[in-house]
Amino acid sequence: MIEPIQNIVRSLTGGNPLLFHATMGLIIALTVIGCGKVVKWLLAVVGKRIIAKTETDLDDEILAIISSRLIALSSVTGIYFGMKELRRGLTKDHAFFLQFLEYADTALYLLTVVIIASVVIRIARTLTTHGIKAVSDRSRHEQLSLTLAPLANRIISIVIIALTAIIVLEHFGQSVTSLVTILGAGSLALGLAAQDTISNMISGFIIMIDRPFRVGDRVKIPSGETGDVFEIGLRSTKILDFDNNVLIVPNNELVKTKIVNFGYPDTEVRVNVEVTVAYGTDVQRMKRILLDLAATHPHVLKDPAPEAYLMKLGDYGLHFALHCRVAEFKQQFPAAEAIRVSLYQELTRQRIEIPYPHHVVHNTYDSTETVRNPRTGKKVQR
Repeated sequence: MIEPIQNIVRSLTGGNPLLFHATMGLIIALTVIGCGKVVKWLLAVVGKRIIAKTETDLDDEILAIISSRLIALSSVTGIYFGMKELRRGLTKDHAFFLQFLEYADTALYLLTVVIIASVVIRIARTLTTHGIKAVSDRSRHEQLSLTLAPLANRIISIVIIALTAIIVLEHFGQSVTSLVTILGAGSLALGLAAQDTISNMISGFIIMIDRPFRVGDRVKIPSGETGDVFEIGLRSTKILDFDNNVLIVPNNELVKTKIVNFGYPDTEVRVNVEVTVAYGTDVQRMKRILLDLAATHPHVLKDPAPEAYLMKLGDYGLHFALHCRVAEFKQQFPAAEAIRVSLYQELTRQRIEIPYPHHVVHNTYDSTETVRNPRTGKKVQR
């Protein structure tokens, strides 16, 4: 098929070699570009029908990325092969054109590398984003996708760009050994200078993957503060305390210390209500009062059932404790406060004494007195 076209072009150009190869180069370039458009049309029509049968939209995004760069890549390829055909018609007398084609080849090579690298970067970022989103959806941790995906995509882009630069330098005969050495030394210096930041970032990855706590969990940190996890970032975790203040804690400290998580693995939390009544109070009657109050509270769970105990025979009264559970830790304090109010009202109504601490002090006075006899000089008592 190529030979008839060559014969037609040769007859049209009158046997001029330069004009013949220039025309053939133009035909080759246009043909390759046309093939690229045909392939893009096939992907848009046939390819979309095939991938429409899949449940995920990942293949749709990858197809869109490839299609967006297909015309540019076919154009660069067509121009390259067209100039290669044109070069066959040039001689030493066309030194200027030969030099120009050398520069054009270099520009086309760089342009091709840029196009391919951009496609690879976009596909890699898409795969990474979908992978992290899948893990985030399975673990129900939206912050993982929002925080980790941008950083991972940025790192992937930097790595691909660095590899592309090394490939380009190697293509032009430039040694990259010294460059790699300089980059390695610079990375070491940067790592030492930012070791705390890097440590916090690694700890942030560990928290997001291991998930010792989630956004919304109530935690207690070693310094004693208690609050709800507001945000889990790469460098620090933000905790909202009961005074509506945000505690910013470096992730490195949270990874290597003991954290009390009140919301994991279950949001149920225990409510403790303690009371002291006077000696002489019927124990079973007091336990029944506590259990009835817990049973009538709307937030107290029926399973596990509330329990009441006589905890201690104190110095001035009987110490009782009520243990029950509520569904969420946010209900703990309101439920405990409501039970205490109801308990005080019930004890007052049934005239059960709440004793005050008191101490009995016994003072013994010795009335004897020791004196010296003035005549004998001896001590006597009177």
